[in-house]
Amino acid sequence: PQQPQGWGQAPPAYGQYAMGQPPPAYLRPHYPQPDPDTRPGTVVAASVMTIVGSVIALLISVFMVPAGIADYNDPTSSDKGVTLAMIIWFAVCGVLSLIAIPLGIMVLFRSKVARILLTVVGSVAALLSLFVVLYPALIIAALLMLYVGRAGNWFARKKPADPWQPPSMPGAGPPTHQQL
Repeated sequence: PQQPQGWGQAPPAYGQYAMGQPPPAYLRPHYPQPDPDTRPGTVVAASVMTIVGSVIALLISVFMVPAGIADYNDPTSSDKGVTLAMIIWFAVCGVLSLIAIPLGIMVLFRSKVARILLTVVGSVAALLSLFVVLYPALIIAALLMLYVGRAGNWFARKKPADPWQPPSMPGAGPPTHQQL
């Protein structure tokens, strides 16, 4: 006869575990954890979306600004105010795209500064392109991908040590004024 376990209950039957208790280790599923230094797919996707979208926007700006200037300088042009506004809008979008391309590349190398600057530049670009329905959605999606999933932890980790640099020893920095 088995002795009742606490609270007057019999022990669990063979192959079962007590209610409220975690299952034994051999029954728990083992999920392999991703390497924390492996670049998350969301960061790669955000970077690719940023670079491709910025190149497209830059090419459009490169063609539209000179066309707008030519139209503005045309004496038969009727509405110079709208044309000037469009020239300025395309020029600003071109400059933002020119800034976003290297930031998109730097994000791939775990640059926290590039991540923040890309968030700022992307937010401004999304606001400037509100009347183009798909473009702000792509910008917002790319920016969100830099912060969701494993991306936050990946950016929070320190970069792996440079294998070409000699290992540093604690206290082996330049001498302080007290040591001189």
